[in-house]
Amino acid sequence: MNRRRTAATGRKKTTRRKTARKATAGEGRGRKRPARKNVAAKRAPAKKAARRPAKKASTPKRAAREARPGGRGNRRRPVAKKPARQAPPTSLRERLKGAGSSARGWLRTKQHAVRRALKVGLVGVGLAALWWAGQQARSYAHTSDAFAIREVVVEGNHQLEDIDVRRAARLQIGSNSFEVSSEDARNHLLQHPWILDATVVRKLPGRVRIEVVERAPVALVALDQLYLVSEDGSVFKRVGVDDPVDLPVITGIASEQFYDDFEYRTAVLLRSLALLQDYEGAGLAQREPVSEIHFDGAHGIELFVGEDGMNVRLGNGQTRHKLRRLRRVLERLAKEKTRPSYVYLDNVRSPERVTVRLP
Repeated sequence: MNRRRTAATGRKKTTRRKTARKATAGEGRGRKRPARKNVAAKRAPAKKAARRPAKKASTPKRAAREARPGGRGNRRRPVAKKPARQAPPTSLRERLKGAGSSARGWLRTKQHAVRRALKVGLVGVGLAALWWAGQQARSYAHTSDAFAIREVVVEGNHQLEDIDVRRAARLQIGSNSFEVSSEDARNHLLQHPWILDATVVRKLPGRVRIEVVERAPVALVALDQLYLVSEDGSVFKRVGVDDPVDLPVITGIASEQFYDDFEYRTAVLLRSLALLQDYEGAGLAQREPVSEIHFDGAHGIELFVGEDGMNVRLGNGQTRHKLRRLRRVLERLAKEKTRPSYVYLDNVRSPERVTVRLP
């Protein structure tokens, strides 16, 4: 029994092995075994999917943004396709036609800028043309004989001659009218000591009119030399050969103090001019003209009047009253046909007292 069992058992085991082998052989014949790397390729996505984090729930704003046509989504934006290049025109006519159409298109897109550029260009050309025309006109005016000075009319001059005024203005007959401007000619005239004011008018093509205002000398001041004094109290010129000398002479002035001290100079000149005005106001200028005004430190002011140089001592202060008293004294002596050699009106204690010396 033991042998049978053993045989049966052995047989059974053998049968099983054969069956297994047959099955294995049949499987090998029907399909091939997959390669190891293919198995790994199939398993890899599974692992990555397992490691990928869970997708976040979309918020309402994000869902709305993704729902928009231009919103961000998983899809890529459509890219406009470039137009296919056309073959360049071969003939010259076609090229010119294409260039003209492209130029017209560019002008349509840039028409405002083109108009503005054209306006600026036209303005620039106009200004350049005006400047060129002005330069040409200026050159012609400064070189043409048509604008030569043919006549210079001088008005208002009494002490100066016409030729002296023309020379002072630096204007010559035959010279161009535009060589010296009216303002420059006026400035040249004002530098002359005799001319107080001037007006120069240019009348084209060749005439110039000059009107001057001369200084009016009213006295002479004796310093190291004789100088002319104008009616405004300014010393304006040294006495020359042709200058008037038949004027009252102011003497007795310290020259150094007169030059250095402006206040002293002004006080002396203004006091002398005021005395001459009072003398004329008293009615004595025509009858007994003043020949000299002398400043004396001890006796004040003295006058030398008339042709014989009668001495009139006025002293200091109350000049108008003393001159009126002098006129009454001279009128009384004239009735008696007598003329005094001097008259003193400088009595300080008795201002109404007059001392007269008869010849």
